[in-house]
Amino acid sequence: MAEKHLVSFSLVFLAVVVFAGQAHGSAICDKADFPALCRSSVKGASDPKSAIKAAIEHLIFETNHAKDSSQKIGHLKSLSVCKQNFNDAIDDLRKSLQYLKNHDIPSLKISLSGALTDYSTCDDAVVESGDERKASSVLSTDTILENMAGNCLYLATLLK
Repeated sequence: MAEKHLVSFSLVFLAVVVFAGQAHGSAICDKADFPALCRSSVKGASDPKSAIKAAIEHLIFETNHAKDSSQKIGHLKSLSVCKQNFNDAIDDLRKSLQYLKNHDIPSLKISLSGALTDYSTCDDAVVESGDERKASSVLSTDTILENMAGNCLYLATLLK
């Protein structure tokens, strides 16, 4: 049942992202790899610093939600790896906010890359464990988180 909830969340989130991104947008996201997802994350911000701050905060929120939801699926070994990696991603994202505040752009990019790696590590653990069918909702949610992190890296390139 919880797995269906996570899948539903992912599908609803994607639908909202697509429609919200089309309804109003920020030109700052036009060249992002996932522009509609970017627009929904930056929440109307038009300057790079405000946009990346909003996007990172949104990614932290979604990562917390993914961590909580993945734990409701069951006690698959791969999900304990994912939980740890979600925690690591949240730590990396919080550091990213601090680096943004201090205008340490190289460290910001490194922390964002670390979060992206954390999501990929979760995916790898699920695939290697053979739990893919049971944890397919985690994989689809991770894809969204990876896309959001990629957009954050793009926004970081806009900072001067």
